[in-house]
Amino acid sequence: MALNVKLRTRTVEVILDQDKAEEIYALGVKLAGASASGGVSEAGGNPIATGFAEQIEQLRKDAKKDTLVLELEALPFSKWQAVVRENTVTKGDYAGMQDQFGLVSTAIPQMLKSATLGGKPLPEEDMSADALHDLFGQLTDGQFTPLWEAVRDLNTSRADPKAASDLASTVLRKA
Repeated sequence: MALNVKLRTRTVEVILDQDKAEEIYALGVKLAGASASGGVSEAGGNPIATGFAEQIEQLRKDAKKDTLVLELEALPFSKWQAVVRENTVTKGDYAGMQDQFGLVSTAIPQMLKSATLGGKPLPEEDMSADALHDLFGQLTDGQFTPLWEAVRDLNTSRADPKAASDLASTVLRKA
């Protein structure tokens, strides 16, 4: 019997139309404010918050054709360490600093399970390391950050359930 590890996956959506992405973000800020203000009507709803939510949903539908959806899978430890070594400064004043752009550009082609744009599979040539590197170089910080967070979280967050299991055992013994 061969042992196999099931690596975690995550889906990341990036709206490539920056104007639409900014518009959705701005409406999200307004929605959060309206929700926090609690402007509840006699019918029990918050019509201002509902209006912002509806606008966001419509914009998300409009942006679907410009939305890149990447399904990523964590890298095994040895591959992740190679990516980190390749993208960590080793000399000078910045020794030890990691190049976030380099990490993402190096890791994602290795982590990519599938990619769609507007719901259609991305052609193989658009999923190559060079094509993805070029695409990532065009993104704004707001578009790039979800990619960085997914790469970091999939490859660096601890997934050791021992502490949770120990606590559960202690709680159940006391029950």
